[in-house]
Parts: sequence; C-alpha cells; structure tokens
Amino acid sequence: MNPSTYAVAGLQRTEPSRNSGLTGMPGIPVAMAKVGDCGTVIKIEGKEETRRFLAGLGFTPGTTVRAVCEASGNMILEVKGSKVAIDRKMAMRILFCPES
Repeated sequence: MNPSTYAVAGLQRTEPSRNSGLTGMPGIPVAMAKVGDCGTVIKIEGKEETRRFLAGLGFTPGTTVRAVCEASGNMILEVKGSKVAIDRKMAMRILFCPES
C-alpha cells in the first residue's frame, strides 16, 4: 500500500524521511486503515485518560499495529501479538504511519 494515498481533511499525507525518527512525522488515524494494513503508531491524541487507556492496551508510539477486521466503523487491531477491539472514536485517536 502506498501511504501517500491517504487524505486527511483534504490534504495529502507526505512520505516521511527514513532518518527523521517518530517526532514530527505526519500520521493518519488508524480508523482510515483498510483490513490488512500495517503501520507504526506515531502518536495518541486525546485527553490524558484516553492516552493512558490506549497505552494500557498496547498502543504506544513506535509500536506496530495491523488492521485485522472492520465492521460499522469498529475495528479489531493487532498490537503486540494481541487482537484488540476498539470503536471508531478510539481508532481516530491513534495516529499511525502505514507501511508501503
């Protein structure tokens, strides 16, 4: 999959440089991922409580995440060897950089 094919708020996501690290990298919400897409978590947005909740499920910057299933906006994601079901609202808070 080509990461530049995702559009967020009418803007195209640009490909980050390989040496830039995670800081400052653009990301897209994991809710926009298609089944089978893999990528690296860049940032978790939202209130501190939300960020802690998602971190407890394994969604931390630098972690690989894969979209396993999607139904009515709800998703099953694979993270750290476990499958986690989250709703679309939570999936919008997880920003990731898809692999090409």
